[in-house]
Amino acid sequence: MILHTLLLIPLFAQAISPRLAGRDSLASDLHAFTSPGRTYRAVVEYETGNSEFVPFSRFELQTADGRTVYARQGDGHTLLDISDQGTVVGIDFDGPASGRAKLHFYGLDGAERGTAEVGFLKSRTFSANGSVYGVDDGRSGVRLFRLDGTELYNLGQANRFALSGDGRTAALAQDEAVVLFRDGSEAGRHPLSSPFVRDIGLSRDGSVAAWVDRFRLHVYGVHDRRLLAELAAPEAALRFISVSVSADGSLIAAGLDEDAGRGTQDRHRRGLVMLFDQAGTVLWQQRLTYDRWNISVPGVEFTGPRAFRVTTADHVLQYEF
Repeated sequence: MILHTLLLIPLFAQAISPRLAGRDSLASDLHAFTSPGRTYRAVVEYETGNSEFVPFSRFELQTADGRTVYARQGDGHTLLDISDQGTVVGIDFDGPASGRAKLHFYGLDGAERGTAEVGFLKSRTFSANGSVYGVDDGRSGVRLFRLDGTELYNLGQANRFALSGDGRTAALAQDEAVVLFRDGSEAGRHPLSSPFVRDIGLSRDGSVAAWVDRFRLHVYGVHDRRLLAELAAPEAALRFISVSVSADGSLIAAGLDEDAGRGTQDRHRRGLVMLFDQAGTVLWQQRLTYDRWNISVPGVEFTGPRAFRVTTADHVLQYEF
């Protein structure tokens, strides 16, 4: 295990120099759901009602340029997940009190391919290639589905999870360990000293996993089944919030928030974004300021081979290098 203490000093040899390529307002549109890469969006119309989760009366899937792919009745859905390939999961969610949900899987023709029941809906995501849909079911564990609603595997209980690009590799943060799975079978394990993993990421090729608790970032080589680096927060007041791994596992991005404790001046108003290589070498860092904060700020996510985005409570910052 390699433990690095990070110092915020000028870097003499910067291998990469990201530049700010775009700054978008993070406006919440309750009438539209988008895929992660914004290649597809669904515009929805709601039924009348006063519930927090009012069902849709209709939804229309569109391409990024506004072309209609199909439209159909809402079928009782209250949430939609869309892959970058245009497949859709409509979710009939009872709300956070019961947590129950029914999943409806739709192809690009708008036809329903299958359904599945979820006992307590928590986080969910498509694999990057859109072939696998993962759901953290608070009653049953992390469940992976084919696009016809057939369950591939139940990987067990977890606090966080991430999928590789093809969905065949999964990383689960459990109470006592981070566990890696390949095609449903355990492929690696690293014990945790704290169960409070705040975020977990997996490279698209499934070769590198990374996770953060408040004070450290951990980088794990899946094929070698060993910890590549453990990185301490660079300042006493900084707390790790988010992590993302590049497609080939060569780069790790982390978002940190400044939190010196209750009642301190400018608490949750400054942050830091850092890029590392697999060995934990700092390649780039950028200070942030923000007026509003939540537990996901600042969020980081790689969006391409040489691009990543940083999300605050108000803006999405697009970087390229």
